[in-house]
Amino acid sequence: MSEYEKEVKFALPSPRKLFTPGVTAIIVLLIAGYAIAGYARSFTADYLALTAAGVLKGRLWQFLTYSFLNNCPWTIIFDAVIVIFVGSHVEREWGTRSFLVLWLVVSVVCGLIWVLVCLIFRVGFIGWGSAACAYGLIGTFGLLMRDRVVLALLWVVKAQHLAWFLIAVGLVLGIRTPITWIWVAGAGVAYFYVKLQWRIASGAARPPRRAPGSGQGRPGGFVDID
Repeated sequence: MSEYEKEVKFALPSPRKLFTPGVTAIIVLLIAGYAIAGYARSFTADYLALTAAGVLKGRLWQFLTYSFLNNCPWTIIFDAVIVIFVGSHVEREWGTRSFLVLWLVVSVVCGLIWVLVCLIFRVGFIGWGSAACAYGLIGTFGLLMRDRVVLALLWVVKAQHLAWFLIAVGLVLGIRTPITWIWVAGAGVAYFYVKLQWRIASGAARPPRRAPGSGQGRPGGFVDID
């Protein structure tokens, strides 16, 4: 089997590999959030969705809870597909703990940007949906996998090209409502977060200097290969 065929095969994992622990937990929360948003709309808008007014009242949990809410079946299907097919790759590559922390970081940072925009322009937009975290996974996928070949629908493309394509689609779809570009910015947030983790891990793994000729091992952990 050629290296090319191996890479394409990698893009078609078994269900056991798709439903990793972190991915499974997030899918369950997305389903729960969809049910809550459908049956308790006012409660959701006041206490769980992200609003500048709610944050000013001390409802800081909204920075996380909004990312599991949705009332559009098509949107939640798209986000779930990204979480399952892209998120599972990221989780297997980076580990469950790092995967969940990544979700939290993107959710909080994009939530902060959303609130600041609402306060600056004095608008009362309600933020909800996992789009920011989905784009965060897309950005991370494009960075971690880079030149790895994946199968997207009927096309075989490099992971980084697929990530750029999905980001471009998000930017085009957000032209009518530019504030939704904040969610697309989740890809950039994830990019810089992963780069920071690589730098920290690479520095922590760097061995102390030794005298010339004494030999020096290679650092382990995440290493930025750019």
